[in-house]
Amino acid sequence: MTGNRTTPPLGSLRAFVAVARSGSVTAAAEQLHLTHGAISHQLRQLQDYLGLALFERSGRGLKLTVQGATYAEQLARALDEIAKATESLLAARDYCRLRVSCMPSFAARWLLPRLGRFITDQPNLDVEVQSSTRLADLKGGEADVGVRFGPGRYPGLSSRLLMKDWYYPVCSSEFIARHQLASPAQLISLPLLRSSAELWQPWFKAAGVVIEEPQRGTVFDDSSLMLLAAASGQGVALARHTLAADDVASGRLVRPFATAVESPFSYFVVCRLADEHQNEVAAFREWLLQEALSYCQPAGVLRPAASD
Repeated sequence: MTGNRTTPPLGSLRAFVAVARSGSVTAAAEQLHLTHGAISHQLRQLQDYLGLALFERSGRGLKLTVQGATYAEQLARALDEIAKATESLLAARDYCRLRVSCMPSFAARWLLPRLGRFITDQPNLDVEVQSSTRLADLKGGEADVGVRFGPGRYPGLSSRLLMKDWYYPVCSSEFIARHQLASPAQLISLPLLRSSAELWQPWFKAAGVVIEEPQRGTVFDDSSLMLLAAASGQGVALARHTLAADDVASGRLVRPFATAVESPFSYFVVCRLADEHQNEVAAFREWLLQEALSYCQPAGVLRPAASD
């Protein structure tokens, strides 16, 4: 026997359950927005299909048989499961997840303080932030959008310039007072906080300080941690403007000198070529570009940093 021969028409099952629950053909008809005659027809159709009676007369009404009551209870659970499955499917249709890959320092210092605005504007879109020093393989599908800090050459990916960046020293106001910091030349004898990928030498040259690249001092592989150390008075950090600007504006960090140099690298928004016009990717990219407009070149820029 095939599956279709053991499955009665869904309409007749819904009518049967509605009558069983309400105890009335009239009430079931109102619930399902059908006529009294249509409900009665579907009940007869179902009983003929099954070859047994599901109801028996009780005065002027209907009463479920023992078999009918068991069948109604089982069908009610099944129809509820169908309704839940349908609701879940429709909810998933309107729900999307966007996976964003970026460096931990950028995520902590720039992206996360602003991301709430995007989430508020896109209530049906969940953002998964993947912050790691290891670059996600976008072409391999590990993420949908990436924010990269580099030269802008990303073969096989769509790339848009997000914003440039600049370097300048920062420290706490307490550190300045404690060391009576007034001249860049004093930095030679002070603790300098360093990032493993970014050199002090271009800034020293721009500030007119003759000194070799520092070899001593605390080195960080996460610029965000370096800025936390500077804010706690542990030394002077060479900061990227995008990562330090909010703390400088709040006074948590201070720029002891006006000189700033442009970084040879910039931030770029990248994605797969096939996804650059996909709605969620495009919405996130445009939001990033709008947020980046609020970032201007800092005061004191003298010239680009040397690439070597």
